[in-house]
Amino acid sequence: MSNWNMRNGTRAANRASSPHVYVHAIETAVPQHCYSQEYALDFMQRLPVYAGRKGFLAKLYRASAIERRYTVIGDYDAPPEERTFYPASDDFTPEPDVVARNALFVSESRKLALEVAQKLFAATPQFGPESITHLITVSCTGFSAPGFDFFLARDLPLAPSVHRLHVGFMGCYAAFPALKTARDICVADPGALVLIVDLELCSLHLQQKLDPEIMVANALFADGAAAALVSSDTPQPDLPSYRLDAFESYIVPDSEDDMAWTVGRTAFDMRLSAYVPKLIQREIRSVIETILARAGVSREDIEQWAIHPGGRAIVEKIGEELGLAPDDVVASYSVLKDYGNMSSATIFFVLKELQRLGRRGPTFAAAFGPGLTVESALLESV
Repeated sequence: MSNWNMRNGTRAANRASSPHVYVHAIETAVPQHCYSQEYALDFMQRLPVYAGRKGFLAKLYRASAIERRYTVIGDYDAPPEERTFYPASDDFTPEPDVVARNALFVSESRKLALEVAQKLFAATPQFGPESITHLITVSCTGFSAPGFDFFLARDLPLAPSVHRLHVGFMGCYAAFPALKTARDICVADPGALVLIVDLELCSLHLQQKLDPEIMVANALFADGAAAALVSSDTPQPDLPSYRLDAFESYIVPDSEDDMAWTVGRTAFDMRLSAYVPKLIQREIRSVIETILARAGVSREDIEQWAIHPGGRAIVEKIGEELGLAPDDVVASYSVLKDYGNMSSATIFFVLKELQRLGRRGPTFAAAFGPGLTVESALLESV
């Protein structure tokens, strides 16, 4: 019997005893270029456009709870003659336009997507690329057709018959629609094995603007990728996994002007109102109560919290509203400190960090994005 048939025969036996759908493994990856938040602050303060806003920048960057971030751009500390993205001018102008930024996304997304997917399969030898039936990719920071999903399927390689779906331009909460779709696929087809690759290159859209909301975005966002395997197979006892129990989606009324993400002339423009943390704080309790009631779980049953660290204030306000102890959101703060906000990929980093910490039990996960939309899930860490 071939390896493919042996593997899928074993998977069929596992499915027979499992009515649930699981995230079997999560792996993450970041680009090679890393800058401390203090270096980023110094860089921004040296730009002439911010000559009159150095105090504001210092307050913003030093209160961010971020220590380092990763980017596909290595120009910030390179000699001018060695820059590959920015011009060789002292003030890094004229800034690359949106065409140049998207071109870099196209080339770099292929590399990072392949790296994180290969890392995932290396960590899960019981699964193989040839067994993947569905590929779901996620990103809001660049576009092309064919996209990085096509090249990922070709280069892994996946079967030519693999079903592909791209979740595009939904923002920081997009991992949840991807997970929800993967769950629904596996419920409809118990033989499905879904690969999710979530990749965001937010640093491509750093801009020299005096708009306070753009300045906040410059201080928060970074690059990263995550990959996950989803199926109805029974998890291996020695491999930490998450059972997908319930999902909830909620649009905050009259909030569409508080968070938005559009294609501008120079880059993608982020609108990020200072009211966002308070809006999320106002709504998060009802979101939790709804999803717990649907799943028949009480608030006291929740053992761990996977909150998207969109910024320090968001985690703080949610913690205050729900009465969470610092240890309850330690994974969110850890990811924020070490990586910044990587948009939709960030929640996978948080879930991976919870696994690293050895946490188990019912898990509430949530992320927030343009709309203002709150996406959440109830998971069981097993």
